[in-house]
Amino acid sequence: MLSPYTVLDLTDDRGELAAMVLGDLGADVIKIEPPQGSSSRRMGPFLEDAPEPERSLRFFVFNRNKRGITLDLTTEAGRSVLLRLLEKADFLIESARPGEMDELGLGFDALRQVNPRLIYVAITAFGQDGPHADFAASDLTLAAMGGSMSLQGDPGRAPVRITVPQVWLQASAEAAVAALTAHARMLRTSEAQFVDVCAQTAMIWTMLNAMVAHAIQGSDFNRGGSALQLGTITLPLVYECADGHAVLLLNGAMLAKIIHWLVEDGVVPEEWIEGEEWRWYDVRVLQEQPVHYSLEEVIGACQRYARRHTKQELLERGLREGITIAPVNTVEDVARFRHLEERGYWLMAPLPDGRQVPVSGIFARLSETPMTVRRWAPKLGEHNEEILGGTLGLSAQEIAAAVGASVA
Repeated sequence: MLSPYTVLDLTDDRGELAAMVLGDLGADVIKIEPPQGSSSRRMGPFLEDAPEPERSLRFFVFNRNKRGITLDLTTEAGRSVLLRLLEKADFLIESARPGEMDELGLGFDALRQVNPRLIYVAITAFGQDGPHADFAASDLTLAAMGGSMSLQGDPGRAPVRITVPQVWLQASAEAAVAALTAHARMLRTSEAQFVDVCAQTAMIWTMLNAMVAHAIQGSDFNRGGSALQLGTITLPLVYECADGHAVLLLNGAMLAKIIHWLVEDGVVPEEWIEGEEWRWYDVRVLQEQPVHYSLEEVIGACQRYARRHTKQELLERGLREGITIAPVNTVEDVARFRHLEERGYWLMAPLPDGRQVPVSGIFARLSETPMTVRRWAPKLGEHNEEILGGTLGLSAQEIAAAVGASVA
């Protein structure tokens, strides 16, 4: 889909997913690292038996479908080479601090003079300007200031963030979409476009309907842990299973079917089936109308049933009978998830230490324009000669000056 286009990727660990998405869609992505390599090369987890610059599994995961070069942009030679690459590029994505690229003479206003059709995407914590632009930021602080932590955690304890850091991945995904949106606008206007991606704003979108709760109901949602507050009643969402936990929401549609499961297992007597108008049970409870079986009894019966079955058993029966049951999966559960296996999601990848292992696959399967992994993450400076020498025609001395200390 994007095979005619070239992307210059100047991001570090805060933005590499954005260019990878465009690379998966077919773009020619050139990963441009400083002489010492991207900061993500120094982020774990690490392989023990791989060469030092190639040990980071994090770098490996988020830099497929990219060619890689090194440039020292603090030197005139390095900046000159970047400008030459920019002349025929379509996108530039960077994650420098606000104002840093301008200080190097490589900001949007300067680069649009070189390439008047350029899509320039800048990923920062709080945007390019404003009262928070220069604040220090981490995944934790951005998760908090983005609002999502206000919804996460038990109400009687401190708020928490999602265990696996998500902020820069969310920002990168938004950046990829924004880049393509800006490109569509450029095609109509023939003018270069600047895209200001704020990680804090990206996290706000993860709150879903909580973003507009106050405007609709006059108050914000409050975190409820693993329970759902509906008016005057509290419903548990997470139920213990034989091998872990699963999420069930006991609404009327679910109860109308699950009541038969409870009877089959001998959890409740058969008269329960006709003992309530189960499809409207939750509505009656919410309206404080009389019911034959109390909410506590119903919840207790469902808890006993769930403890008799594995997560997989609950999931598969739910799928067969049209009930949404979500297992609380561990990493091992995800790796063995039958749906992903049958869809051919996992790919075999050659790690830098020589092993072949299954890794996460392409994010979507398209019938007419299938996406593939054309190359795995580049070694540090792997394509210096191919791009700088072959494409740009630079001499060995010019390459050495441009890439700096990484070349002997």
